[in-house]
Amino acid sequence: MLEKLRDKTRDKLHKNLLDIGIDCELSKRGIRADKLQNSWHRKSLGVIKINSSYPIEFINIIKKDRSKDSPPRWWYYFAIPTNLVKSKYWENYGIRSIRKKTFPIFGKVKSIEWKHNTYSQHLASQFTQDSDINSLAINIGNVKIESIDKDFSGYTFSGFTIEIERKNWKNWGNNRKISLNINQWITLNKIANICLK
Repeated sequence: MLEKLRDKTRDKLHKNLLDIGIDCELSKRGIRADKLQNSWHRKSLGVIKINSSYPIEFINIIKKDRSKDSPPRWWYYFAIPTNLVKSKYWENYGIRSIRKKTFPIFGKVKSIEWKHNTYSQHLASQFTQDSDINSLAINIGNVKIESIDKDFSGYTFSGFTIEIERKNWKNWGNNRKISLNINQWITLNKIANICLK
């Protein structure tokens, strides 16, 4: 009974990655990396460890349960560990996509705008000109990239994260799931490599 009720979002992404040829595995629950971006009102569904040679080394999936006034929400954090962010040049990087629609909320996404802070203007310029990166944001949801050098309740992470958020509104159907094709996976790692340059 408990197995039927368990959220299998992590399991589905793991299978998806295996299906597109990515060598990865489900990490044991309760490892320190579960704490990445896991604030007190949310919970980690666990980590997927990437064994293939990519800058994205693991994925932590976070969930916030449904409340009276809001649907459940899921965050996928694609983690790129690096000590580069300890340098003042790399600190405080932040950039996210804004999906421009033909009609608010339910309209078709027509374009992507990249909102950035002072430190990441050059990233916004690169992303704007990259059709693969813009297509990724159009097709799988808003993308947020930030540099992090922070302690998460005893787990210190230094690096970049690529965040994708999903919601499950009653009338939208089950859209919590991210299903990547190989080109989208390569594009996520392209973003990671741009950050590392």
